[in-house]
Amino acid sequence: MKPTHNRRLLVSVFNGQEAREALIGGGSIIDSEDPSSALGNIKPRHIMEIRDAVLSCEREPSVKLSTNIGEDQLLFDRSTTGQALKKSLYEIAGKSAQAAIGVAYAMGTEVNRTNIVKVGLDAMKKKEAHQVLEEVVRTLNRTDRLQNCETMSVLFAQDLAAWQTRRTNEQVRRVLVELRQFYPCADDNDPLCFDLKPYVVGNLKDEQGAFLFETLEEVSLEALIKHEILPEGTQHTMVRLNELHPHSDYFDDLNDDAPRTTRQVIREMVDMTADAGANAIMLDTRIQSKVARICLVDTAEKPLVDINRFDRKQADDPDSSRQGILPLEDIRFFVDYCHYRNLEANIAGSVQSYQAQQLWVELPDLDQISTRGASSAVERNPAETGDETENSRKYRVIKRNLVRGLAPPEQGGVMNFPVALKAIPEAMETIWQAINRVSALRKKRGYPKLRSYFVDKYGQVIEEIKPETKAATITAEQ
Repeated sequence: MKPTHNRRLLVSVFNGQEAREALIGGGSIIDSEDPSSALGNIKPRHIMEIRDAVLSCEREPSVKLSTNIGEDQLLFDRSTTGQALKKSLYEIAGKSAQAAIGVAYAMGTEVNRTNIVKVGLDAMKKKEAHQVLEEVVRTLNRTDRLQNCETMSVLFAQDLAAWQTRRTNEQVRRVLVELRQFYPCADDNDPLCFDLKPYVVGNLKDEQGAFLFETLEEVSLEALIKHEILPEGTQHTMVRLNELHPHSDYFDDLNDDAPRTTRQVIREMVDMTADAGANAIMLDTRIQSKVARICLVDTAEKPLVDINRFDRKQADDPDSSRQGILPLEDIRFFVDYCHYRNLEANIAGSVQSYQAQQLWVELPDLDQISTRGASSAVERNPAETGDETENSRKYRVIKRNLVRGLAPPEQGGVMNFPVALKAIPEAMETIWQAINRVSALRKKRGYPKLRSYFVDKYGQVIEEIKPETKAATITAEQ
């Protein structure tokens, strides 16, 4: 019997061309988002541009739009030490609801009457998060035009131990400085404080795309303040990266500090979302985790096949490999508990193609997967040889071949692998295990036959990996 799933791939895009790439690749929720952060605000006119691009494309009637009101509703201003100055709870909820109406009207109802507003609830106490989310839901429900709009909470999984190991990495620091994820640090004895000056050279750009500083000699405290990289009144150039904090800081009912997201934490997140009247929940990772290559899906435990350990930023550095947070059974619990509480379950957090295609066949009830990073690639200017964008989250662009790597099987999903893995014999054996297992489970569940590819950093297919060239070594039952 043919499977009857309503599973969806959400693709976060920044402009009209990315929206078209996402649709062609198999995206069924086209999300408007600034790629500079985990859940970046985007201007309403950019949302309208994306909406118009979707309207101009041939598409299924079920295609939806989504967007967000940001990831941190608490932040009103920062003190000179980088501390958040908190609003009143009434203002937090009211401003969030105002933002929700604004982005919902920008999406309109021409594409779909049930578009999605995502509400980031980072760094909020459970009571505060509930009130903000409930206010957004109740406000949208009261409008004449937007009452069918759906609301999705966005909460974050984390592994504090993994973050604490990787937060001093030079490349991690450099990218997070580019994304302005730091604050002044006055404690000279703090080993996590570092001098900002070397990290802004050839890194931070102005609105025209030119580097603010090309040599270290150009960087001074006065210049950093002038360019609003450091706040007025700062007396030094020492900074510290914005931190992750234990879940127990936000959920009072937890039994311990829960340095790694547990099922108890997941239950607290889902219950708060359901009690606030929302329709769905996205389990994502914070921007610090993304940059440190700490992703949501832990492939180290069976039955998942572990590709994470080979997917490295630097081929000769094992510490630059992907490290996951939640094993399959914890993700299954998330999906099952969401459905128990009448919510749709959305998985995000740097989900890669080789993770997504395993999740789709292992968890047939999973409702949605969300993607930006794994569907984006370095962009090249076809008119200028050697002219390409930087290979960073902020500058990569959505490519249809990569989107296909995360689409559900019944919607044309394929399995993509970084071409660099082809040169690693042990990685190739593991790739064959993943292909054979996913192929067997697709056949068992009645999904289309799997096709697998090596892709490069530009999102181009380099080679198809054909299963018939090697005997199957694993079955669905194994």
